[in-house]
Amino acid sequence: MQTLTGKIALVTGASRGLGKAVALELAQAGAYVICTARSTRGHSTQSELPATTIDDTVDAIREAGGKAEAIPCDHTDIVAVKALVDHIGKQHGKLDILVNNAWGGHDPHDESVRGEEVWEEPLDQFRHMLLAGPYSDYITSLLVLQHLMGPVQKGLIITTTWHTAEPPMWLPYEGSKAAKNRLVYVLGYHLKDKGIPVIAVAPGWMRTELMFTHHTKEELDGQTETPHYAARGIAALASDPDVMRFTGQLMDVSELADIYGVTDLDGSQPRLNAKHYHQEG
Repeated sequence: MQTLTGKIALVTGASRGLGKAVALELAQAGAYVICTARSTRGHSTQSELPATTIDDTVDAIREAGGKAEAIPCDHTDIVAVKALVDHIGKQHGKLDILVNNAWGGHDPHDESVRGEEVWEEPLDQFRHMLLAGPYSDYITSLLVLQHLMGPVQKGLIITTTWHTAEPPMWLPYEGSKAAKNRLVYVLGYHLKDKGIPVIAVAPGWMRTELMFTHHTKEELDGQTETPHYAARGIAALASDPDVMRFTGQLMDVSELADIYGVTDLDGSQPRLNAKHYHQEG
């Protein structure tokens, strides 16, 4: 069912993983999808990962009968994001859906300087993850609001993230995700009266290209999920006429499965993090 026909969506970090799945699912629902990332054909930012790019994502969308375009963009670069927003305004005249998914926080980093104690983390790691996650969300959201969504008081912003109510793990990663979540909360508060919902979506343990470089197939069996599980939840949110009820909130993919009945590719509803959506706030 094409519930998003006529909608224009921007998915950042759409070259692989969750971003690629979101782009595919939104296109399948009828949206025209603008796919951005730094990785383009012949130039991948992650040499240790399969060389998938936004061009490949757009090819897959078009092969399935959808509509999309690929635009290279570093979402930490204000000038580049402003040019992207200007292009969207000129070519499409609007933006209905923004999915903030760009994440370069796992770019190659010198792990040799990382020790076992929490105080032995590389001192620049947190700055790197803040730039790659919440800062890029901040730039993209504000420029989209200034030039596309804000003036017409219409649109939807979704940010992919991770839980912070669970037992803490990697310090810089947790801190950067907490910043993403708080941005969603504050933007949701300020934009509620403008009719623009802002929602965070937390997937479970996804079987992405990155995860397969760090874990064995056996480790990823069980309650792990494909990126399409969360992507289908995001597409369902984007199709919900009453989506404002969730603004400012962090939604777990398990919660979205309960609300909308979405499933993973195999028909299952993994529930690795279901307990968290009753704790987060």
